[in-house]
Amino acid sequence: MENTEKRQAENIGNWDEAFHLYANVIAGENDALRVKATIKLARMSKRAPENILSCTVPILVELLESPSRNPSPLVQEASAYCLKCIACKGEGQLAILIGQSGAIPILLRLLPNSDGSFRKCLLKCLRNVVTFGDPNRMIVASNGGTEIVLNMLNSCSDDSMLILLEILSALALIREVRKLIFSSGGVRLLVESARCGSLISRRRAAQAIGLLGLIKRARRTLGNAGAIPVLMELINDGDMSMKLVAANALGVILTDDDNIWPVAESGVVPLYAELLEGSDPIGREIAVDVLYTLATVEDNAFAILIYLVRILTGDNHEAKSVAGDILGHLLDCHKHLLPLLRNSLSQGSVIT
Repeated sequence: MENTEKRQAENIGNWDEAFHLYANVIAGENDALRVKATIKLARMSKRAPENILSCTVPILVELLESPSRNPSPLVQEASAYCLKCIACKGEGQLAILIGQSGAIPILLRLLPNSDGSFRKCLLKCLRNVVTFGDPNRMIVASNGGTEIVLNMLNSCSDDSMLILLEILSALALIREVRKLIFSSGGVRLLVESARCGSLISRRRAAQAIGLLGLIKRARRTLGNAGAIPVLMELINDGDMSMKLVAANALGVILTDDDNIWPVAESGVVPLYAELLEGSDPIGREIAVDVLYTLATVEDNAFAILIYLVRILTGDNHEAKSVAGDILGHLLDCHKHLLPLLRNSLSQGSVIT
């Protein structure tokens, strides 16, 4: 079918004519033909010109709304499916157009009473609209969408949860949404959205966790919700962009002035030591800030000292420079560790 549709797309010389044919089908009253034409449009949207797709958006939004006196779920589902596909196109511009055309309030109105494949289709449409169109996130939030998503997550037990978590990670980049998540007890859901889902969604969630952590009273809540091991996993397994976002977020949680976490046994220190020795200057800066603060707690100091000595006896000159600064601060806080350091350096060995 894929190859057939590709040949059909290549053979269409006049997309304007194709659009008018579609519009004529939609103007009719045969729901079966409407559904068939809209699904075909969705599949052809991969190759259709963006200007043609933009012309279909108002029609699709009208189909999605479907008169309340005569609703047609199959037509609405086909429309949501097609809008989901179109939202991925146009480097975000088509997703923004979908939001500006009034689709979001309709999606939010339909969601609470939907189920099965219709609900999943609505959710996927909403996910793509907020993923590819940043301004749409505020439209969702201002129309009560955050509350709807949180309520659905609290009662969801099927595979729709993953889609909801990806929607939440996008919305959570808005300050007002983060405040609502915190005040409504939804922090565990934000942490869960950093644990699973697509990598881009998990990175958004990690960024949102770091931003939420700027609220001092939220840091302990994030820690208790399991944010620390989740962020550690992202630092371990992610690419450099993910490592930096997650390391920054974790640092915000760990370095709470009132409650600096004892992390010597958790494996956190090696992660930041790796960033300290890395080539990325932002990663090194994050590592310095975090290790500098963590070193003030005695339970952390010895674990940090081990890695600082290893760096200082190595040949990474950039890392040596900043490691020396951290070491000076550590010894100011814990002078009893100085003899251990001297003994180790005099023997040319690394503390173990």
